[in-house]
Amino acid sequence: MLKSVYSRIFYFCTIVLMFACALTGLIVVLFANQRVEQEANESFARTARILLTRIRAVSAGTDTLQIEAVTAELEEYTRNYNVDCYIFGEDGTLTVRSDYNDFEIVLSGALRDAASVEPYCRMGGASGNFTESTATYVEYFRLTDEGDGYYLMLIFPVARVSDFSSALLAVLVITVLITGAVGALLFYYSTSRLLKPVLEITRAAESYAKGDFSVRLQQTGDSELDYLAATMNRMADFIDRNERSRRSFVSNVSHELKTPMTTIGGFVDGILDGTIPPEDQRHYLKTVSSEVQRLTRLVQSMLNISKFEEGSLSPNYERIDLTHLLISTLFLFERKINLKNVSVHGLEECPKTYAMADKDLMQQVFYNLTENAIKFVNEGGALYLAVESDDQEAHVHLRNSGEGLSEEEIPRIFDRFYKTDTSRERDTTGVGLGLSIVSRIMVLHSGSVTVKSVKGEYTEFIVSLPLTQPKKEQASEQPRRDRRKGERRKGDRRKNHE
Repeated sequence: MLKSVYSRIFYFCTIVLMFACALTGLIVVLFANQRVEQEANESFARTARILLTRIRAVSAGTDTLQIEAVTAELEEYTRNYNVDCYIFGEDGTLTVRSDYNDFEIVLSGALRDAASVEPYCRMGGASGNFTESTATYVEYFRLTDEGDGYYLMLIFPVARVSDFSSALLAVLVITVLITGAVGALLFYYSTSRLLKPVLEITRAAESYAKGDFSVRLQQTGDSELDYLAATMNRMADFIDRNERSRRSFVSNVSHELKTPMTTIGGFVDGILDGTIPPEDQRHYLKTVSSEVQRLTRLVQSMLNISKFEEGSLSPNYERIDLTHLLISTLFLFERKINLKNVSVHGLEECPKTYAMADKDLMQQVFYNLTENAIKFVNEGGALYLAVESDDQEAHVHLRNSGEGLSEEEIPRIFDRFYKTDTSRERDTTGVGLGLSIVSRIMVLHSGSVTVKSVKGEYTEFIVSLPLTQPKKEQASEQPRRDRRKGERRKGDRRKNHE
């Protein structure tokens, strides 16, 4: 019953509420009883003043108590107000009494000592002729300053005070119970409304756990819960995109692996079973080799993506000439450029620009961008290259004429396995990972790669690279130099051995 957080909070708050009400009520009861007792004491004192005035009046002119006259006064007061009256001497012996009982009463020394200092009043218990609760009032007095001292004792029935306390206590108990019940209902109602969005969030989370990311949470007007709901919705959008990307990734990888493997398997089987004649085998083996290279590029690209995501790839920085690296990379595509009759512009205007970077990784950036540009340049089109720099960054521009990209395609161009047109037959060599790898390499270099395009005219990629890198990253250049020196020493030892 107390397993849920809600039930524990509910019972805890209900108990605290009832305890607070009971404590408050108890304080009120004690204060009220104290106030009632104080008023009763004041009433007893006024009664004693009245009786002492009468006693002094009937004993006027004497230093001793007039027994008969005082007895008559006390008996009359007892009959009228139901208050037992007794007068004791200084030694505690009974002198006058207003009742008709004959049992002996002696005023104790403790009461005499207390009353000698100030009037004494105590409530509780039954005494005198009363069976209910009474109050005892004792006061020391003298008829004259030189006369004998006496003690006036009054016994008042205080059932009214006891009844008031009992009634107040009963009201307290009833109030606590009613308050607890009403508070529990209000708490249940308010927390139910409060927890309703939480329950919806829980149900949404359960749907997400089952793989259904279509559930979205609505705003409730509560800022904290609305923020949580918005966060959950963003999380669902992110997971949904990742899930679609994962499914697309698996589908694309399966397709990219299946196509060359089918080609390789078909040609190899044809050579083995003699379907392909010996004079054509070399031609088909070249096709097999091309497909194997395609598989190798795919696997290497996937490995690089994995390293980027794991954060295990660390650039080895060195001072490199970006212009020379760009031009040397471009020469690798000389044959493809000539086949498509593409003209190249801007090389003669590119100044030498040096920056701290990983040479191998930056060559991969230029290779992937150049390959992409040549792949989608129009027949007889043009490539434009430019390298510029300022005090902080170097900027490399690669532009190709052609179909360009639409506004919908530009935000997704760096996604894994994204192809702007999967139906293009000419794009049979691509795997959709090149630009994704480029963006990750530039992040490693604290740089960026952006794209500008006009549909039907051109597409331009701009690589921005810091001229210098943080010292802690530049320190990784030394291990690379050491490795190169070690490789050269190993090579020298092999030559000497030969």
